[in-house]
Amino acid sequence: MKLNRYINPQNSLAAYFFIQNLPRGMLLSVIPLQAYALMGNAQDASLLLFAVSVGGIVAALTLPILIRRIGIYPSYLFSCAMMILSACLIMVEQAWFFSTGLFCHVFAIAAAEVTLSIYVMGRIARAQMTSFEPLRVFFSVSALTIGPFLGVYLQNRILHQLPFISCIVFMLIAMVWFRVLGLQHTRIPVTRAQSVNPLKYLPRYFSQPRLRLAYGLVLARSGWWTMFIIYVPIYATQSGLGELTGAALVSIGTAWTLSVPFWGWVARHYGVRRLMMLGFATSSALTFLVYLVIDLPTIAAVLLVICALGATMLDGVGNVLFFRAVRAGERAQMTAVFVTYRDAGQLMTPGLFAVLLSYFALPVVFSSAALWMCVAAWFCRYIPRRLH
Repeated sequence: MKLNRYINPQNSLAAYFFIQNLPRGMLLSVIPLQAYALMGNAQDASLLLFAVSVGGIVAALTLPILIRRIGIYPSYLFSCAMMILSACLIMVEQAWFFSTGLFCHVFAIAAAEVTLSIYVMGRIARAQMTSFEPLRVFFSVSALTIGPFLGVYLQNRILHQLPFISCIVFMLIAMVWFRVLGLQHTRIPVTRAQSVNPLKYLPRYFSQPRLRLAYGLVLARSGWWTMFIIYVPIYATQSGLGELTGAALVSIGTAWTLSVPFWGWVARHYGVRRLMMLGFATSSALTFLVYLVIDLPTIAAVLLVICALGATMLDGVGNVLFFRAVRAGERAQMTAVFVTYRDAGQLMTPGLFAVLLSYFALPVVFSSAALWMCVAAWFCRYIPRRLH
């Protein structure tokens, strides 16, 4: 018996993203703290995360081949299996197991993003995207709000392995919920003549200005959140606030996602362009303020929580720019390229900071993030004014 017969299909699909993202959320702060503990310093931890993200991007670009070979539903199941495997490997406190598990974790996130984005485009009409996306983002990031503090709390206060065990349990629940919603029966159009060669569809993606703009802006947003998730716990540890406080800051900062439906309403009534300009500008200004007061940990911690509000404004738009620009016959190929923004953000952010931290102290992280968010605000002027 399908749940969709009794509950609004759009709302039930959006709510599914909470349980799907909760396993990832629980490891969100656990992973950078474990990398920091294993490597001994922020620079080496950045290098490790950079190396793993390179493999994640390459793996994500091969996903259309996987989907073509085994199908969309088996590909989704494979992403779940990789997430479970990653939890098992990361649980082992050794560098090689951690690195392998982290690669599986990155691949699992990318594979889930590709397959679920295709399911969303198969279930939700384009005209409904601006109302569906804020709801989907609300549930997704709510899981990422609860997860970081919960994961570190369970690890530090109850049992070291408990976050990883919980990740496995919630991933199994997500797989069951997927079938309860009947998503495996979604009709996904696939054109057999399309190439699955990444070297062919990568240039095709970036030859389209609207897709290029969508990628650049979401990459800036993703890069800022990557900075926030990785370096706020490290800053809290270095400044004496403590690991648990660092995880709490990440959770409280992402708790602004409770306002995502409101920002979705703002986008529909006042335009995506204005909202994204405001979001990027707000994040840029407040992140730079953090840089200025970095020697005052309590004030910096408060500002870090507040500056996450600007990034949450951007979450109110979600991936609408991409969903409205992609052509129906190219969904699998273009989605595979688009979702690499997450891996690219996870690649470029620690990669950039691995270089900068070899010359400067940790505060350079916040000044650099403020700069790229300012640049992104300027590029928002190319978003079509008519887009709501």
